[in-house]
Amino acid sequence: MKRRLFVTLPFAAVAADAQQKIDDPILEVMAAELARSMQLRLAGEMPYFIEYSLEDGVNFSCMATLGGLISTNVSPYKIPRTVVRVGSYEFDNSNAVFTGQVRGPRFDQGRWPLEFNRSQIQGELWLATDRAYKAAVQELSLKKSALQNVTQSEKLNDFAKQEKVVKLMSPAKPAPDEKKWNDVARRLSAVFSAYPKILDTRVEIDDSSSTAYLANSEGTLIRMPETVVAVRARAEALAADGAVIRNHRFFHAFRFADLPPEETMRAELEGMAKQLTALAEAPLAEAYTGPVLFESFAAAQLIAQIIGTQLHVMRDPVSVPGRPVNLPAGELEGRLGARVMPDSFDVVDDPNAQWKGRPLFGNTEADFQGVVPKRTAIIEKGTLKSLLHSRQPVRGHEGSTGHGRLPGPFGHAAANPTNLIVTSSETTSRDALKKKLLDTVAQRRKPFGVIVRRLDYPSSASVVELRRMANAMQGSGAARPFSLPLEIVRVYPDGREEPMRGVRFRGMNVRLLRDIVGAGDDAAPMEFLLNTSPLALMGAGGYIVGASVVCPSLLFDEVEIERPSEERPRPPVVPPPPLSSGV
Repeated sequence: MKRRLFVTLPFAAVAADAQQKIDDPILEVMAAELARSMQLRLAGEMPYFIEYSLEDGVNFSCMATLGGLISTNVSPYKIPRTVVRVGSYEFDNSNAVFTGQVRGPRFDQGRWPLEFNRSQIQGELWLATDRAYKAAVQELSLKKSALQNVTQSEKLNDFAKQEKVVKLMSPAKPAPDEKKWNDVARRLSAVFSAYPKILDTRVEIDDSSSTAYLANSEGTLIRMPETVVAVRARAEALAADGAVIRNHRFFHAFRFADLPPEETMRAELEGMAKQLTALAEAPLAEAYTGPVLFESFAAAQLIAQIIGTQLHVMRDPVSVPGRPVNLPAGELEGRLGARVMPDSFDVVDDPNAQWKGRPLFGNTEADFQGVVPKRTAIIEKGTLKSLLHSRQPVRGHEGSTGHGRLPGPFGHAAANPTNLIVTSSETTSRDALKKKLLDTVAQRRKPFGVIVRRLDYPSSASVVELRRMANAMQGSGAARPFSLPLEIVRVYPDGREEPMRGVRFRGMNVRLLRDIVGAGDDAAPMEFLLNTSPLALMGAGGYIVGASVVCPSLLFDEVEIERPSEERPRPPVVPPPPLSSGV
């Protein structure tokens, strides 16, 4: 969807005070309350920064299985957020284990009335500010107390200064078509009725349309439409040995018209059902070490995990003396200037990227902190050049790149990518890349090679399964969980393919990227929703943002695949009831 035009006003025109006339009743109330609240003083501490934000929208969701609707719901909402910082940009109440942990009496409701009422909203802002301000004063006191008995190894500012931004875009006009979406969910879910091996299916549709408002004491004023349409299909089958296998398809866009045609989505679900049925009948695969080809979609899923989740720097917070909190360092942290990919590769993060004439799903005008994101060169000629940053200063970097897109720990936003674009100056056709795979297999005297077509990212696993997988992978050479393969096949020298199941990858980390030996000319986008959960778990997280990765197929010289030993439930004694071929 083309983003609405926005107006950038001169500095003098947007002073955030009560006398400023703003052509928006919500921003006007926010600006007036900001002017009042900046005069607060408690225990000698005054706020130096206050921020108000609001998500005002309507969310429609429905779910269907085997042609029948399970649930449908339309939910209007107004969800505010208040941030108060006391102290100064150099030293404030953030970046400590106490940040966000102090709780006091809560008189504000947490949600605003659905209909605009100036007095009610101003009262809610007043109460929320009072609560956040008192908590901030107490957090700062605890932080100062903790620092009396420790010496910090380095002195970093707590918050980066930022020039104000004014973006006033046309607000969203939510109008979800409940009947249309319910009918689409019924028709798509009916696809699985013809596949009796598949035991559990869900087609979920979300249509969310909201307007984001943000005003802060630096003068930033933002009104920005945010629309998301998501269609997700999940299915599970049971293998003869009791193993549960699953697959999914997801489609994301800014609006309904940008989704693939319904016929295309239906064909995708039919292909998934056939693949899952065949996989249920396949034997357990054996361990393998050798060349592996990740086709473009799976390659994008791989890059999203190995690079996309590693592009931020975690800063250790001030903690209680004797009980330090040492956050795990990212794999890219400390590697600036080092080679992380072959010389032919470049990676950029582009918040305004286009794909075949349309904006990619990660496009955005401002991040969670009201900062305009910048196009950032991540890797140039295989060398790591930059990471992504929020307004939290870290070693070697003070300002924000505009990528603080999700809530983070200890009072700061977490830096996340928008659109990661992977390119190579040395590409070859898909057929030639597959031939190179088989040639390498022959040289290594392997009986077959491996092709990966889809990973479980964003993950369709349950929370319990995700936790079990994380525990099981602790000894697999991975610093953090990596998604399981959903569609992975052996490919023999004669071109014959056999599905594999019951395997996972071992040692999937940044070092693997140096083993890329070929790239295809078939780059394509993988567009998805990011949240704060591990492996971007589908449907999880209170906050979501769109993201995309554009990547060609990638051939790796050597990847380890193992078959984990784990308990499996016994299959049902009674066979499942027959399914009709139609609805």
